[in-house]
Amino acid sequence: MSEMKLIMEGWRGYLVEDIVGKPLFEDYEYITGVLGVRLPLNEGGDVVPLTEELKQKILQEQILFEAFWDGLVATVKTKAGEAAGRFVDAVEGVKTFGKEGWNILQKFYSVATNPDLMSSFITIIWRTGVRPLYRQIRQVLTQLTQYLSSWGMPTLGDAAAKVLEIFNKTIETVRAAAGWKKVIASAGLAIGLLWLWDKVKDFVEPYLEWMEKIKDVINDPASKLMEEFKTWIQSAVQSKLLNILKDQFGNVIDQLISVTSGIKPWWDAAVKAVGTAQLVINALAPAMGSFQKHQDFEAGFKNVTRATT
Repeated sequence: MSEMKLIMEGWRGYLVEDIVGKPLFEDYEYITGVLGVRLPLNEGGDVVPLTEELKQKILQEQILFEAFWDGLVATVKTKAGEAAGRFVDAVEGVKTFGKEGWNILQKFYSVATNPDLMSSFITIIWRTGVRPLYRQIRQVLTQLTQYLSSWGMPTLGDAAAKVLEIFNKTIETVRAAAGWKKVIASAGLAIGLLWLWDKVKDFVEPYLEWMEKIKDVINDPASKLMEEFKTWIQSAVQSKLLNILKDQFGNVIDQLISVTSGIKPWWDAAVKAVGTAQLVINALAPAMGSFQKHQDFEAGFKNVTRATT
């Protein structure tokens, strides 16, 4: 019997006890919502019997999930002899991640194991931590791709187009993630964009001011104002924007959206990327605050509904 077969046999009774207490291969909501594995459906919309190949994929995803959260969640044995996840000792958690970091990561795990919470959390983190910066940077890159050649800088125009393509692919990679991986990837993207903004804002902010000033002469390259603008942008765009996006952003984001390292290496990479744990917290705090308010509202709404029915 192969090693994977032996593992499979040993895991057939695995319980996702902290979620709903069902055997892993029978908990379709957990498989799709948390692990992000698509299940084949018949014409009636019911899940068809799982193949051994698909079971192996589900098991591999479960092992990856547990390996990532190891260090935040300890696997213990219940009185019934079943495997269950519990947060590690709070003192150890605070020592490892800091008080605020420990609180945030516990909430991350709670979201990442509950399909009902994921959608609203991801929506909030994109609204508060991703889109405001992503849209500004994409707007600038799109304009540079369109205008640099007409401003007599085709080489820089080509470079901007390539960087825009890389930037858009990064965003799409995160959007395409599923289950708990999308929670981590979205949080990582928010942190990475905060890091990026700190690096490029000294170009983006004056660039936007320039675009406002030259809007009436943008198609008149011979104007004095356009000549001044072109002198500025030619010296600034490569070093203050394109090089950072091309040479540094990808490396930072790869670490922050990856789930192969584990929660401690992921947290350490985030802290290293932006400089301090406080900046990581600052990147995530708006989303966490909005999410908590959303949860409080939902809980209050449910209580009112129960009281009036």
